[in-house]
Amino acid sequence: MAAVAQQDRRVRRVGFLMSYGEGDREGEERLSAFRESLRQTGWIEGQTLRMDVRWFGGDPERARAHAKELVEQSPDIIVANGTPAVAAARQLTRSIPVVFVVVVDPLGAGFVENLSRPGGNITGFSTFEPQIGGKWLELLREIAPRASRVGVLTDPDFRGFSELSQTIETMAPGFGLRAVAVHGRNSEDIGKNIEDFARQENGALIALPTPANSVNRAQIFALATRYRLPAIYPFSFLARSGGLLSYGFDSVDLFKRAAPYVARILNGEKAGDLPVQAPTKYELVINLKAAKALGLTVSSSMLSRADEVIE
Repeated sequence: MAAVAQQDRRVRRVGFLMSYGEGDREGEERLSAFRESLRQTGWIEGQTLRMDVRWFGGDPERARAHAKELVEQSPDIIVANGTPAVAAARQLTRSIPVVFVVVVDPLGAGFVENLSRPGGNITGFSTFEPQIGGKWLELLREIAPRASRVGVLTDPDFRGFSELSQTIETMAPGFGLRAVAVHGRNSEDIGKNIEDFARQENGALIALPTPANSVNRAQIFALATRYRLPAIYPFSFLARSGGLLSYGFDSVDLFKRAAPYVARILNGEKAGDLPVQAPTKYELVINLKAAKALGLTVSSSMLSRADEVIE
């Protein structure tokens, strides 16, 4: 890859749509991981490559506006982080290659024709299988045995999360829980609907992997603490930055793995010939400080299974 990149003297352009808000430390970490991984393939920003990054902060309207800006610049490839970014890019171009990162159910959303040979101009790295909902319920039941209701905090406009939500709703009674949809399109939505959900006792939360939940994470942590709602999150950085516990894939790893796909496309391969890949690394992170604030005791068995414990 490095040899091919060095032979092509034309500076190539990569447009990048990030679901995080500009200046978000977690978003910057993932972008840095991508850049370093791409550098290792021989494509070096400022020499053989130019990157144009747009941050849409979980706002689908902003994602569409930024996607339009990028497509009008005719980049060689677009990297799309999150479902709104891929949806926006797909509406605007069927010729510019698109590599997605952290997207739920790209087949069900219609982004690709099949996973092993996507066809068209889109491929990338998917995220959560619906069955992970059972694991979230199991962990919530273990850490909060008194809970009888679980609020599923999600953006109802995201079709990609419907199967995941349905799986949680179907499996919840097996754990002695009743699942309730808690809509969270934006900060105002999140505040009002979590407060409404918390009016009844013995509640817990599952925060689905929506951009709005990541962008408004500090607000969700504060509400969970105020209303004594044990909550599980899909990304490890959410437990590290104040959430009770998380179980999910290593999202930084997906950004690292996306870079060689970008290099392969820049070197002449077609996006539609590259299979969609799933996560390979999962981790459980427990935040004992958050547990203490909620009045919860974490069992030694659960602590022994954790990949990381935040003291």
